[in-house]
Amino acid sequence: LDDYSDGHSTPAAPLLREIEANTASIFPSGAHMVSGAMQGSFLTTLASMSREGRILEIGSFSGYATACFLEGASLAGKLSGSDMGTREGGGPFVLSLERDARALGLAAAHLKVMSEFGMGEEGAKEASKIRSDGVEDFEKDSVSFTYNDIAGCELIRVSDALATLEEMTSENPSISTAPFDIVFVDADKTRLKEYVDILVSNDRILKKGGLILVDNVLWKGLVLDAASNGSGYESNSEDEDENSSTEKEREALRRNRRARKLANKMHRFNSAVVKDDRVEVLVIPIRDGLSLIRKR
Repeated sequence: LDDYSDGHSTPAAPLLREIEANTASIFPSGAHMVSGAMQGSFLTTLASMSREGRILEIGSFSGYATACFLEGASLAGKLSGSDMGTREGGGPFVLSLERDARALGLAAAHLKVMSEFGMGEEGAKEASKIRSDGVEDFEKDSVSFTYNDIAGCELIRVSDALATLEEMTSENPSISTAPFDIVFVDADKTRLKEYVDILVSNDRILKKGGLILVDNVLWKGLVLDAASNGSGYESNSEDEDENSSTEKEREALRRNRRARKLANKMHRFNSAVVKDDRVEVLVIPIRDGLSLIRKR
């Protein structure tokens, strides 16, 4: 079904294919974290259908989803006849927060190419050079771009995205913004409910009726086992470690344990947010699971 769906969907833009290739080259262990063509197209569509095309992304990584949102934001702006979007003034705008300097350096390189050369073959050709030229760690506090003369974009380096969100709701925030239509949370999986609580507690960051998108909510399918076990997986790791004869086996076991632990947390988050009467929730089994949470 996935292959059939891919084959009968509009292909990903050439630039997005190069972003995926660059990510696999520069972050080989994190290549699976890229949204990919199907989810990326879905994010673009959601952004294009939003009221103003205003998106807050928590977790830029290599900029794949950021580029998808920026494309959708520009489409929303064109449809509404908007002026150029800005962070504080409204209109189509993507604000992305990231703490990893190397990931942010790659994301900035990708967004620079997109803003100057577009998402077609010319942009793809320029982006392909990143694999040979390499990328430097991001040392600035922020960097801004414009796209299609209508959508703005800003990448900001933060040390703690949750603390940054809390500060953004204060009376005099250091990062001042007009409210957003969509907030995409692809960050610390252990504090997801806290992100949601901040976003629904007032309308300074997310508009009433806005969407919170939370990624990886099915966690490799392991949430099924976490749900069937009631309180979740049990973790008895020391004996297992002792019985594993090689370092490779022990490392695989540690990774598996971490996956099960995160599946427990994700299951608890899913169970808690669906009971929150401040929101409506739709879990979509796309990629690793995407939760659409509409703020009432």
